[in-house]
Amino acid sequence: MGQSPSAPAATPAMSIPAGPSITVVAKDYHFEGLPTTVPVGTTLTLQNQGTEYHELIVARRNDGVTKSWDELLQMSDNDAFQYITILDTEPLVAAPGETATGTIVIAQTGDYFALCFVPKGSTPGAPSPAPGESPGVPHFMLGMRQTFTGTDAGTPVGPLPSIAPMESPMGSTAP
Repeated sequence: MGQSPSAPAATPAMSIPAGPSITVVAKDYHFEGLPTTVPVGTTLTLQNQGTEYHELIVARRNDGVTKSWDELLQMSDNDAFQYITILDTEPLVAAPGETATGTIVIAQTGDYFALCFVPKGSTPGAPSPAPGESPGVPHFMLGMRQTFTGTDAGTPVGPLPSIAPMESPMGSTAP
């Protein structure tokens, strides 16, 4: 999962009940406003209050998978896609000060992960890396990632998590 995923989205077989609408706020380098639990039917939007471009990608850990999110992040895309489902083929992307076009709907109960794969330094007018040059560190490695749980439709929205450094996939605490 080292690059922005492009796996096909899961298509639920049944109708999804309407749930709350939650605006996830992207800042440099964390999400705000995303509760620890959200009911099925919740609609997520993305508002960027940071100085860099940000995206919201939401993955669901497939039923029965016991690998941690850190273990899944260290896998290649092909390997990781055996264990997760990306909710939408296009992430929500927003420039600084803007709101992304589109929404992501939580359609099933389960364990979810919200991340931003945009490389550090992606600002309006910033030059692209030269050929052979690596882009900056992905924002999720700087702390722009959050787990949450999809709960049964009609259940209340859970509390907001405290904003604290998360363990990076490499085992060190992100700044």
